[in-house]
Amino acid sequence: MLIAIQFGSFFLFFSHGRFSLQPDTTLIGFIGLFAGVTGIVSVVVCADGRITQYFWAILNNVSYIYVSFANHLYGEVYLNLYFFILEFVGIYEWMARNVATNDESDVVQVKELSRWGWVGLTILVLLGWLALGWFLTRVPLLSSTLDPHPWLDALSVVVQVFAQLLMVLRYGASQWLLWILGNVAEVTLWTINFNPIIIALWFAYLINSVYGYYMWTSKLQKESPATAGS
Repeated sequence: MLIAIQFGSFFLFFSHGRFSLQPDTTLIGFIGLFAGVTGIVSVVVCADGRITQYFWAILNNVSYIYVSFANHLYGEVYLNLYFFILEFVGIYEWMARNVATNDESDVVQVKELSRWGWVGLTILVLLGWLALGWFLTRVPLLSSTLDPHPWLDALSVVVQVFAQLLMVLRYGASQWLLWILGNVAEVTLWTINFNPIIIALWFAYLINSVYGYYMWTSKLQKESPATAGS
């Protein structure tokens, strides 16, 4: 279903203030579609706790950076450069965990934030949002054009930065709550900036984040008795 949503958005074209049902055959359109498909595959695999999600994520990062830069959303560019680097950290972390536990599968063990962990995380998110928002209102990237939506862009970026960190460190439901918030911000951002393909991508991400929250919560509940008894 998520892939179908993405391909359907490819045929919604917006130009000169008008909508039309035809494929977006521009370079941005094709690269955006590629970013959408690889991104959806990545998060679906990640929601099931599979390490192979990183291969698809790397492809998504590269193509999404191009689309974001073309739209002057520099926070999105910085975010995906950060994601690109962390993909390799994540591969190492997930593989090292499975080797240490003699687990030959690519399914990863999960853990959860404490109450004080959430307090500290909330403070860090707010500070990061204020700092990045201020930066985006003043500093462009490789051009003279500033980010048109710096504060919304900054919010989506900072939330997802911490969500990615939690994912790399194998936190389950905690990371998906942040992904849900970040996805809502992204849908709003790209609706204002209007790119049907990317809107569909983030809407699909939002659906998958809810699914991911359910899957990882279930995983944590199943592992808790075993942890308590060890």
